[in-house]
Amino acid sequence: MRIKHWQGYGTVSAVKVKDRSCTLHIRVSGNHEWGLEREDMYDLYNWLVKRFDKSVPDYLQWYRAAREKTDHIVRVNDRYEKDKEVCDYMFVY
Repeated sequence: MRIKHWQGYGTVSAVKVKDRSCTLHIRVSGNHEWGLEREDMYDLYNWLVKRFDKSVPDYLQWYRAAREKTDHIVRVNDRYEKDKEVCDYMFVY
């Protein structure tokens, strides 16, 4: 699906990947001058988690519950394939 970039302009492609090792795995691909890798948890929640997991509560409840379970809520794997950036976000919550 095409989604707006976290910076607020431009679009990138994002798909939900089936992965048993994490709660939510999203692959974002495309080219943007600000890049695709983002580490701010609040921005990631609003940009990806809310869009791909409709069952999540508001940010504070989600973040507190996730931090009780693990120290690393998200793992990021960023790479380039065929002249475009591909970034895998693996959320555990």
